[in-house]
Amino acid sequence: MLKLDLAMMKDKVVLHEYVLFGVFAFLILFKVLTGNFIFGIDLLWWLLGGIIGFLFVFCDRFVYSFLMRPDEALGTRLKDLFGRNKFVEGIITLLNERHEQKELVMRGVLFLLVWMIMALLTVTSVSSSFARGFMLGIGVHLVFDLIYDYFWNHGRFDLWFWQIKREVSQEEKRWFVILVSVMFGLLALNF
Repeated sequence: MLKLDLAMMKDKVVLHEYVLFGVFAFLILFKVLTGNFIFGIDLLWWLLGGIIGFLFVFCDRFVYSFLMRPDEALGTRLKDLFGRNKFVEGIITLLNERHEQKELVMRGVLFLLVWMIMALLTVTSVSSSFARGFMLGIGVHLVFDLIYDYFWNHGRFDLWFWQIKREVSQEEKRWFVILVSVMFGLLALNF
């Protein structure tokens, strides 16, 4: 059985959990303080949607391996493992080889811009608690990864701009992170 490289993954996985539940706690506290909090089944649907949305972002690793680059060694190995019903080994392999996955669909500036438009439409037009939580979860994950990569993983941060066919300056990248963070904050308060 393959071993998950815990030293590399553990800190970021823990940070992911802290950020997700920290955002949930902050938004619930914000709703309580503003008098807009109602405890009920909708809260549970919202939380479930947020968790599933957060986990949904990991699906881009499957898209990369199975659809975008199926003939690369990783895609072939994963097809073999999943074909033999070794799902846990396949997921561990996928996580261990994450640094080889450069052009992830959801971890790109264009997807982030599409998410912001969809989030704005969700905030203004959707009443389903699950759907609102789902969109929030996707946003929390994407914005966390963007900020994390900007400050601590510069090589990975540059890969966010793989869809842009020109050289993006450091100043443009910095402003992009600032604008996305502010927009996310404003949208999150309305989820």
